[in-house]
Amino acid sequence: MIKMIRNEHPFCLAARWQEWTERYVSARRANPSARFSWYSQSCYRATRDALLALTREHCAFCDGFVGNEGRKTLEHFRPKSAYPQLAFCWENLFPCCDVCQSAKGEKYTELLLKPDEHDYCFEHYFICNFSDGALHPAPEIAAQDGLRAEKTLELYGLNSPSRKVARRRELQKFLAVRDEMDIDEFPYRYFLMV
Repeated sequence: MIKMIRNEHPFCLAARWQEWTERYVSARRANPSARFSWYSQSCYRATRDALLALTREHCAFCDGFVGNEGRKTLEHFRPKSAYPQLAFCWENLFPCCDVCQSAKGEKYTELLLKPDEHDYCFEHYFICNFSDGALHPAPEIAAQDGLRAEKTLELYGLNSPSRKVARRRELQKFLAVRDEMDIDEFPYRYFLMV
């Protein structure tokens, strides 16, 4: 996870998020299994595109490219099923790949790291194992921060076998052309910043 710095949310979301939140919360009160829906597909696309611009088309969690191997999706950091009042909240939305979104699903814990937290820094929480492609909690951090790193790795499936292989593969590609290409043209930028 690379630090994400938010800017202002799209006008359509700023103008309608409270109205849509009330509508969704009311629907959930009337029927707890009411399905979530963006009430405007154009606002959904504008919100998704604004968030993707902040991460340069990378997933906010694994840093893989969003849309290359799956849909361009938005992740509700705090799940909309448990936190319907945050379903349209700008600060609760992140660009996300299908793999991360499927791994996390509706799971959530307060320990989970959020890439736009004021003091979030990848190097504080994680270390990279370049030989096997794994990410680990940094050994010198406080126990609570270590728990946060572990939960983030677990809930987003960041150390699945395929992800470790992909990070090692991208590192080899990057090392071969790093003087010729911008790091933003690669997935897993945090793993490549060696």
